[in-house]
Formats: sequence, C-alpha cells, structure tokens
Amino acid sequence: MRVTVFKAMAAAVAMIFVVPLFARVGGAVAPEHTTFDTGAFAELMPQQKERQQVSQPVRQQDEQPSDSTETGRARVDYRSDLTVINSRGSYAQLVGNVAFHHNGVLITCDTAYRFSENNMEGVGRVIINANDSTYIYGDRFTYDSESNIARIYSPIIKLVDGSAVLYTHNLSFNTLTRVCSYYGGGTLSHTHNLMESERGDYYTDKRTIVLVGNVEMHNNDYEIKSDSVAFDLNTELVTLYKPSDIWSSKGDFLHAQRGSYNSARKIYYFYGAGYVMTKEREMWANSIKYFSRRRNVELRGNIQILDTVQSVVCFGDYGFYRGRDRSAIMTGNPSVASFDKDNAGDTTFISADTMMVIPQLLPGVKGKRTTPVEEVADNLQDILHDGLSEEELAEELAPIDTVAVDTLSSCEFDLFKGVDTAGMSSKRIDKLAKKLRKRYVRDLKRQAKQERRMRMIADARAHRSDSMAVTADTTAAKEMKESVAGTKPSVREADSSDYILRGFRNVKIYQSDVQAVCDSIAMVTVDSTVFMYGKPIVWNDNNQISASYLKIFSSKGQLDRAELYDYPVIGQRLLSDRTKYNQIRGKYMECYFKNNYLDVVYIDGSAETIFYKEEDGVPTSMFYIMSANMEMMFEDAQLSRLKWINDITHSIYPIDMIAPNQKTVLQGFRWITKQRPQSRYDVCNRRLRPSERESVSNIVRPRFLVTVQINQERVDFTRSGIWYDRTEKSPVSLREFFEEGLEHEDSDLRKKLQAGNDTIPAVE
Repeated sequence: MRVTVFKAMAAAVAMIFVVPLFARVGGAVAPEHTTFDTGAFAELMPQQKERQQVSQPVRQQDEQPSDSTETGRARVDYRSDLTVINSRGSYAQLVGNVAFHHNGVLITCDTAYRFSENNMEGVGRVIINANDSTYIYGDRFTYDSESNIARIYSPIIKLVDGSAVLYTHNLSFNTLTRVCSYYGGGTLSHTHNLMESERGDYYTDKRTIVLVGNVEMHNNDYEIKSDSVAFDLNTELVTLYKPSDIWSSKGDFLHAQRGSYNSARKIYYFYGAGYVMTKEREMWANSIKYFSRRRNVELRGNIQILDTVQSVVCFGDYGFYRGRDRSAIMTGNPSVASFDKDNAGDTTFISADTMMVIPQLLPGVKGKRTTPVEEVADNLQDILHDGLSEEELAEELAPIDTVAVDTLSSCEFDLFKGVDTAGMSSKRIDKLAKKLRKRYVRDLKRQAKQERRMRMIADARAHRSDSMAVTADTTAAKEMKESVAGTKPSVREADSSDYILRGFRNVKIYQSDVQAVCDSIAMVTVDSTVFMYGKPIVWNDNNQISASYLKIFSSKGQLDRAELYDYPVIGQRLLSDRTKYNQIRGKYMECYFKNNYLDVVYIDGSAETIFYKEEDGVPTSMFYIMSANMEMMFEDAQLSRLKWINDITHSIYPIDMIAPNQKTVLQGFRWITKQRPQSRYDVCNRRLRPSERESVSNIVRPRFLVTVQINQERVDFTRSGIWYDRTEKSPVSLREFFEEGLEHEDSDLRKKLQAGNDTIPAVE
C-alpha cells in the first residue's frame, strides 16, 4: 500500500514540476494569467452576480447540502480513493479517482493536494466538467474556491462544447460565472466555422465566445479580420465591436466600425461609417444592411455610391442598391454627379426628391436592351398591309411626303411577317394590325415633318450673310443635308457604362454653362438624351427656355439639339437694359447648339416674337411679329438673324412710342432667377469621398497563423508523447459523485489539517 502511495506521489511531483515547463513552445514558463479589459463586452456579456445552483440528486437523510453564499462561495465537496495528511498537517493528498465539486462544476484528476480550505491543485488527466456538454482537458490545475478561479496547465489545453473545440496554451475557468478565459493565442472550430484570436472569453452557459486581439474568422459565407468579435455558437450570430474587414463569399468587400452578421438570414448590419465595395461600385453610409444572398444593400445616412464604370456618383440619406441588376434608388435629399472619367467634359449635378440609376443592360446581356413591344415596333414595315393595296395605302399617306411614300411602296406588304400569331384570334389579329398601321403612319408623318425642318435649317445655315457664312457652318449644313438624304446617324449599342437616370419631384440641374429645373427627368446615356417633364426651365448663359415638356440631345459631352413642346418660350435679357427681354413663343420648337450655345432655333406653328433692335448698345425700337413658322440664328450666344415664314403680321414701335395696348410680354413668359442654381452647391452640397479601392485591395486576408501553429504543435507533441488529443468524458458523473463515497470539509478534516494529527497514515 505504501509503495503505491509513493508511486502516486512521484507521478504527482513529476506533473507538478515538469508539465508547466511545456506550457509554452520553446520551454518558457507560462506567464501568470492577468485579467484583461472586457469593458467593451459588458453590454453584451454582463457578469452574473447570482446564479442558480445546479439541481442535485436526492441525498441520504444523514447528508446535509453544502452551504452557499450570495457571492457563490460554498464548501468544496470532494471524493477520492485515498486521503493522506502529511505529518505537519500542512496539506492533504488525495489519490485515485479524485473529484471536486464546487458551484455545480465537477473537476476530476488522478492526484490532488488540498493546502487549505480554499486552495487545492491536481495533476494527471485533469477534466473540468462545466455542464453536460462542456469539458476542459489539461495535465494540471490549481483552484481557489474563494475567487472561484481554476487555472489549467498543459502543453495544449483543450475545451470541448458539443461540436465546438477550442485549443489554447493558457486558460482559466470561473466556476461561478462559468466563463473560460484564455490568452497567448487560441483557435476555435465549430461545424463550418473557424476563428482565432490572441485572447478571449468563452461563456459556457450561453455558448458564446468573445474574441479579442487580431481576430480572424472564416466560414462558407465570409472571412473576417477584426480586433473584437463575439460569436454565438447556437445562432452563429457574429457581433463586431471594433473596425472590421469582411470578404463575402460573393466577392464583395465590406468594412464596418461596428455591426453584426445574422447567419440564418444572411444579413450584415453595420453601424458607424460602413463601406461596401463590389466589382463595379463603392458605397459608403452611416449604417448599412447588406443582404448576402442577393447582394442587395440598404444604406442610411450620408450615402455615397461611386460607380467608375458608369462615371456617376450618387448621394442621399436613404438608398437601396439591388445587386441583381445593379440599380440604385435614393431618397432623403438625393443628388447625382455625372462626370467624364477622362476629364474631357464638365461634371453635371442633378438633384430631386427621389432618384434612380438603372443600368441600360442587364448583367451578362450584350447589345441594346429591348422589350417585346420594341421588338414588334422594329418589324412595323413588314406587317402593315391590313387588307389595303399599295395604291390605297399610298393614297392614305399622300399628305406626308413623296419620299416617305416611295419608301413605303418599296416595302414588302406581308401582314404578319416575323410575327408569331399562333393561338391569336382573328379579332385580336385585326386589332393589332390596325394599331400597328396607325402607329407607323404617325411615325412616318413625324419623320417627314422632321426632315422638312432639317432641310430648312440646313439651308438657313448655308446662306448666312456676311460673318455668318463661314466654312464651318457650310460644312454643318452639308452634313445636315446628307443626313436628310437618307444617312441617318445610328445610335451605338449599349455597353456596361450606360445607364438610365430618373429623378422625381423638384429636379435641379447644374453644369457650368447650363442650368435647369423641372418636376421630373429621365436621362439615357446610350443616346445622350434627356427628357424633362413638368414645366421645365433651362438657362444657357443669358437665355432662358421654358416649356411643358422637352427633350435634350447631347453628343460627346456637349449639347446638340433640343425639342420643346406645348407652346414653349425662349427669353433673352438685353445686356443694355436688364428690364427688357427678347422673347419667342410657338407651338413647337427645335433648338440646335454649337459649343453648348444656341445656334439655330426653328419654330413650327403660331410663332410670336418680341424683339428689340439696339444701336450703340441702346435699344431703339421694338418689333412685335407673328407668323406661321420662324427661324432664328445666333452668334456668340446673341440673336443675329430672324426669318419669318408664312402668314406674317408685324408691328414696329420706336422705343419711346410703344402703344399702351401693345403687350411687351408674351403669354407664358416670366424671367426667373430665384430658382436658377448659381453653383453646384445649390444642387449638391455633399462632400465627395475618394475611392478606397486601391487601399482595400492591399489589405491582407486572414492567414490563421495561430491555428497553423497550434495544429503543428498538436502533431509534434503527440509524436513526442508529451501530449495527446483527449476526447474522454468525465470519469465521474455528478450523480455518481454524490451517491458514492461523498466527502466534504467537515470539522474533523479541518482540525487534522490544522493540528497535524497523524490518525491517517502520513507521508513525509
């Protein structure tokens, strides 16, 4: 018996003095554990002041339950095969199947030493059973029942909680709060999750780990680098407390000052200066919600969306970006800046109550975006017959133009060529044919009318008098005539840089040489077209254009042409007398620009003009002229020539003899200055954030160096025989502990430890 005791003591001494030497790689003794600042996690993980005691099995009638206090300090129950007290009574040695119970936690080992009522340590196959699923494995432990802290020592310490496994070098466990704290590096794997950090706290009751210092995480959805992260093993909820970098599985990069990730819903929540970078765009906002499945992004507060492919920047206080078609909608004082990536043109700023940016093409689609309706319209010339002969159709279109009729006569009259009519009733076919024929006739009329106007304007440019008749204008006239003759300019195919911009309510536009306001706007970049609705007003230098609806066409970043509908008015303030205005009004107008300034204006229908003649910079007379049509020529943004066509009536007055009943302001004209944006800050006062794409691309992704090191140590230590990866359960269950040979701190043991009584065989 004494030989067995001596062998056990020798093994215990070896474990006490040898094992700690391998607590760190390289043979250095592990530093004493110090509590680190967990204030950052107080909001998430408050320390428990009180906890319920683990329910105990029914004891024998002569057994009394352990006394406990509000702070959790309770008597430490124990059991062992043999208890030996040394001759001086300074400690008791527990040998064989040793088990301690305190605060509902069970600690087992091969040999233990009880130095006092509160202090003990054990060696050999140490297992701490925190609850039904949590086990901590080590070679040696020390425990202070007053502080409730158990420190575990081993070359590698292992914690297992169900499917979660933690490896570290230094670990302590609070039996009252059930919190494990590690430092010096640790790695935790859980199903498809892997994470590591310099130190951390694992809350066994809540199955939540708080990682601090050089945190790196990985699973099928993301890779994360941060300095403070909490991870819930039950819900896989990730909580970010410090600035964090995230690489999503979709290829996007995310950055957050604070936030969380809901694994079940695949949604990231960012608070405080969040950032998202996709292949084409960069997004900033005060708070961001990123939907990982569809790559949708909801942004709130000080938003900026930078698209270098489409050369546009979007601002606002609320925005939603849809990853499927790369469209964006902004509200909350939104604005858009459209810029030239080559810095060849001026930046255009646009604002409205609500704004949308929609790519011209869907991802992966080549060429011009079309719809079924447009596809049918493209085949109109092949499906016009509808029972009419060529002569009857030509007679119906006779008022249009001979050129148009000749073009039509050369068409092949096959009613439904290229159209699938399977399953369509005859009534529906007739209705479709009438609708398409009517639409085509209308388009031909519009085309013929446009061609007549183009010929007239080309002739007007070609016959300018004196200084107006320059080579450049003659060349322009020739190009226009060639265009009318049949070579109509083609619209290029859309590419990934093209988009449609829509603005609704209170639209403002600022460019250095053009400003505008309207109710709603639509911009199409593929053909550089702008549609303005709701009484738009456009200012160009000293000119003002207003209408009910207008279209503006641009080319190579400069104004090319504008169409104005429903009695538009053009006003020009005299430089010599700022109270007088040249004014033109008509049913329909077309304006042509040169170098972004008015060049030629054509008025079709009910043309009406008020014009002041100036001599030596002073207005001397006023002209009031009415005609069916009118042409206007400009030079250096100033009106230089007028031409009235058909049904002309006029009145001319010396400047000081204007008739009292003669109107000096045309219907619908009002010179407006208050609404005109004076600078880009009247439209967009946002601060532009510079691109972070280059710096983000240089960030090193997680490499998991701690995990690599510990995994290598696991292999090396196993081969050397100083450590092995344990998986066994606790040899004593809680029920067995209380039902078989229970011992506790009774008065006899305390007296023996104090007096050194040798009633039990002693060991020197």
